[in-house]
Amino acid sequence: MIRRLLLVSALLAASAFADPLAELAAFSALKNVDLAKLAGGEVQIGRGPVMGFQRGLAIESAYVVKAPVAKVLELQRQWSPARHAELKVWLHGELPAKPGLDDFRQFANAPANGPVKALIAATEKMDPEKPGVYLSHGEEKEFGKTQVSPLGGTISGDVGMFWKNVLLHRVMAFNAGGLPRLPAYVWKGGTVSAAEEIGSLLKEVPKVRAQFSDLAAALTGGGAPAKTAHYWELFDVEGQAAFSLGATLEKQTVSGAQSADVQYYASGGYFVLVTFYQMWPVEGGTLVWRGDLIASPALGDLRGMERMGSGAAMMKQIKQFVNAFIKDAR
Repeated sequence: MIRRLLLVSALLAASAFADPLAELAAFSALKNVDLAKLAGGEVQIGRGPVMGFQRGLAIESAYVVKAPVAKVLELQRQWSPARHAELKVWLHGELPAKPGLDDFRQFANAPANGPVKALIAATEKMDPEKPGVYLSHGEEKEFGKTQVSPLGGTISGDVGMFWKNVLLHRVMAFNAGGLPRLPAYVWKGGTVSAAEEIGSLLKEVPKVRAQFSDLAAALTGGGAPAKTAHYWELFDVEGQAAFSLGATLEKQTVSGAQSADVQYYASGGYFVLVTFYQMWPVEGGTLVWRGDLIASPALGDLRGMERMGSGAAMMKQIKQFVNAFIKDAR
């Protein structure tokens, strides 16, 4: 009898959102999502809830990938935006569960372009009064104290070894205790915590937080799911290269799957970036809802039309990433 009741409960739970669009509408700010148009290649994108958190911005999008849910998860975990020059992500490297300095050997392949040279110059200058990169107090003091990297390439010598150590120590801190273990950024005479930034973003989107409750709890200190992939990147931020560290968490659901991609460190551009994905099986592939939550110091100084402009720019960039992913998935 108990087994029968459990089976009935499971069937009811599965049928509660048998319609993916109904489930999407229950937590998303996107309106009038047309599955037929998405299946035809359209990407629907728009602003998420308006935030009281001044550094925060939310963007939502929906699209269809012509592959099963399990395959989309796998492709997403392994995907490298560095394959697409228009995305301006120059390096993408996957990291093992226990990384070492050698896992950042791709530094030698960094392009010798203006943005990368600007990052090198900002690192060598290391002005605490006007920092050109986001670091902690302790990290700022370490430049020049580490052994010079034997590798050549554009980002080499003291600069290369410095950034390898910064990234490695932050990955190790994240692996040891999640966001709360990360050293705080120095900013405007004070400090900014990645964990607090994530917390502030999630408070502004209660429906999204509830939809991704397990992944949100893992991000804020509740323990990461078993499937967690780690990576680092070198990308462009308005003419200066920046490093980032990210982790992708996954969870199977009754109706499909969920994942969260958190870029918990960036040396420029933003403090944290969290992207949630909800995936449902549909005829011909997988319906994906994507929600991007970003905390950026630049947003805190914007008002009115300037803030709207920043949202439009972010939507354009996200759409480029989505289209590139869809293209690769085919």
